[in-house]
Amino acid sequence: MMNEKKTSTMRAVRMAGYVNGDHTLRLDLPKDVEEGPAEVIVLVPEKIPESNQTTLETFFQNLERAGRKVISKEEIDRSIDNERNSWERNHAENLS
Repeated sequence: MMNEKKTSTMRAVRMAGYVNGDHTLRLDLPKDVEEGPAEVIVLVPEKIPESNQTTLETFFQNLERAGRKVISKEEIDRSIDNERNSWERNHAENLS
């Protein structure tokens, strides 16, 4: 016989808080939250080390150094137009 575990539903209460210097967090919950077990998830802003921050210009420079060609908007538009025209030519050939 399997052990049946009693399950219950939980509701979320979104609140803002402040983490103190001693790494404590105080929350004053709404009055309708009853006493009992609770699950707490803390979301804090993540600090990105400055050495990991990359500008778009640096990103493109790294692409070029890696041998990846960076193409302009005009080149992208021209490539899309060429592809679209090839579909239309193929479609016209299939109709005849």
